[in-house]
Amino acid sequence: MKTGIIFYSQTGHTRQAAQKLLEAMRNKGQNAELLEIKVSNAEPEKELNKLQFVNSPSVTACDKLVFASPVWAFSLAGVMKAYLAGLTSLSGKTVSLFVTHQLPLPWMGGNAAIRQMKKICEEKGAKITSHAVISWGEKRRERDLLEMVDRLT
Repeated sequence: MKTGIIFYSQTGHTRQAAQKLLEAMRNKGQNAELLEIKVSNAEPEKELNKLQFVNSPSVTACDKLVFASPVWAFSLAGVMKAYLAGLTSLSGKTVSLFVTHQLPLPWMGGNAAIRQMKKICEEKGAKITSHAVISWGEKRRERDLLEMVDRLT
């Protein structure tokens, strides 16, 4: 079974969390790889209707997927929203989700972003198995990362 960890990261925080998850999965003998969503827009949050995807990972070769994204303005990052909306189907896929954000509590944007991701994925036929919110700007970041890794591996 192959797991694709598909992430978008603007500041590098979500990338770091995805790499921790990849390491944990591989340490447990799981076949996993990182797949990064990239856009050429310098300020994608200001140009959501004009996004230019440079890398838009395919989900077809993966049995299991993990989607990871930052939170922008109490909501799912527009790049991840556009990427997920562009997928034709997630039917038969098991999916886990996580988001990173700067605010101290999950209800300050993280939970809303997870709900948005979950809704899009379920509408495309995915079965959501787990999710996590990582409060990056907090002292408990390491605990959140460990909990995310434990929940998603």
